[in-house]
Amino acid sequence: MYIKRYRQLIENFFSLSILNALNVLLPLVTLPYILHVVGKANYGAYSYVYAVLQYVILFSTYGFNFSATKQISQCRDDAERVARIYNAVTASKGLIAIVLSALLLMTSRWVFKNEVGVMMFLYGLGMVAGDVLTPVWLFQGMEKMKYMTMVNASSKILFTILIFLVVRESDDFNVLILLNSCGYLLAGALSLGLVYRQFHLRLQRTTWRDIVLQLKEGSAVFGSTFGMNLYRNANIIILKQFVSDDLVGLYSAAEKVIKGFQSLISPAAQALFPHLSLRFKGQPVKENMRLLRQIALPFTAVVLVVTIGVYIFAPLISDILCGKEFAACVPLIRIMTLVILFGEINYLVGIVGLINMDGQRYFFRSVMVTGVFSVVFMLLMTPLYGSVAAAWAMSLSEVLLFLLCLFSIYRIKKHA
Repeated sequence: MYIKRYRQLIENFFSLSILNALNVLLPLVTLPYILHVVGKANYGAYSYVYAVLQYVILFSTYGFNFSATKQISQCRDDAERVARIYNAVTASKGLIAIVLSALLLMTSRWVFKNEVGVMMFLYGLGMVAGDVLTPVWLFQGMEKMKYMTMVNASSKILFTILIFLVVRESDDFNVLILLNSCGYLLAGALSLGLVYRQFHLRLQRTTWRDIVLQLKEGSAVFGSTFGMNLYRNANIIILKQFVSDDLVGLYSAAEKVIKGFQSLISPAAQALFPHLSLRFKGQPVKENMRLLRQIALPFTAVVLVVTIGVYIFAPLISDILCGKEFAACVPLIRIMTLVILFGEINYLVGIVGLINMDGQRYFFRSVMVTGVFSVVFMLLMTPLYGSVAAAWAMSLSEVLLFLLCLFSIYRIKKHA
């Protein structure tokens, strides 16, 4: 009976686990090869352009991965409303992506500083287009994560195969972004097919009213995700202004290792978001708090074990994933192990908890304070300590966000 009740949640957990296992295993195959072939400096140049493209994707994603997921979860049986949300959100993402891409192209000489950077950005526009067409929020809201796994796994496997076929010498670093684009576009194409086949939805003209409505729904969450990305993705962009491409590449490799291990744990929290969104609806705040606490305790214990393991075995992990020439990654990896622990807890408490309990404004304030702290810390400390400052900025930001989220939970409980 218990298994039947939570069948969908268990299925989603295992689907996301498979996807995140690929997120860990595929870099085991590709990252050492890429770093060996292209070198630290070229990998740093690639990482900078990739980070800029991730910001375009961040802005076009807006807050839809949470606001639209929540809407879909709560009206999944209303086919007409689901169709309106699907078309309005996709149109909104497309409009934002076009505007931002155009602005970056107009200022590309200043942003990228050389023709190679501009060319890589053009190659990477396929990433933006593919992301617009991939409705992660729809699959999550419908609690059909297996389709999201199928889509993303296909794109990642394609990217992996293309790396070994195309990247053969150091100058090939500039096509790495193009290979990413191929993976994203495949994901977008597969998504269109799956959405039509499984949910009987197709892209259609939408109204400005629906677009504006979705922009309003996602605004508070967008502020939160933007604040989070100020300290999660801005480090590489800020670091580039003060240190060499070699050091940017070194930091990027260490950060990729940390994010890989985060992806081992994140399926549980990601699967819980739409599930708890439905369960929290109409329930007293105290009951929701009790449920969240029951989930948080075992979740934290598992994350803590993974964090300690990464810290202890950092030299071996760096050697396997990055190669002996990247031994300087070890101190950075150890500093950023705090990101694994507090980053996952923050997702559970802040996104799964606060957003599902209509505490978006509390979460928004918390992440904006954290984002500003990270940027200021980076600007002050990077000229003195380089990539080490970037690693500490990432870790201290997650700790600060954790404390602010706890305070927000306390305020909601007090006023309940």
